[in-house]
Amino acid sequence: MTKENFSRCVAVAHSNQIKEYPMLIVSVVFEFVPGGFERIKSEIFKAIENSRKEEGAQIYDWALDVTEPNRAIIFEVWDSQASLDAHFTHPYMDTLVTALSAANIRGDIKNYSAEVYDVSGKRDMGFVLPTK
Repeated sequence: MTKENFSRCVAVAHSNQIKEYPMLIVSVVFEFVPGGFERIKSEIFKAIENSRKEEGAQIYDWALDVTEPNRAIIFEVWDSQASLDAHFTHPYMDTLVTALSAANIRGDIKNYSAEVYDVSGKRDMGFVLPTK
């Protein structure tokens, strides 16, 4: 996935958000082929460190599944849609997206899902990333 395609996906996701709700919970699952996570681990660490300092970020965690070593789980809690939107504008997120692209994200990730929840229930992110 190119940086431009990722940016387009984010733009579509943002345009599908009609109402502002307090507190968003985001759950993301990546399933990497062996070695995919390791190739971009340093960029992931930088994104985690910086994202946790963002205004509106209550929780920003990545974890490796102990039963599936190539599965990474991202769990985020944001104060608002505005804080989540701002998250995607930071340079370190561009760096992470570039690293994912350089690692050939379409080849490295076998499965991708992202879900957002607010007080009204599950919200559609507005996009699905292509998988092999």
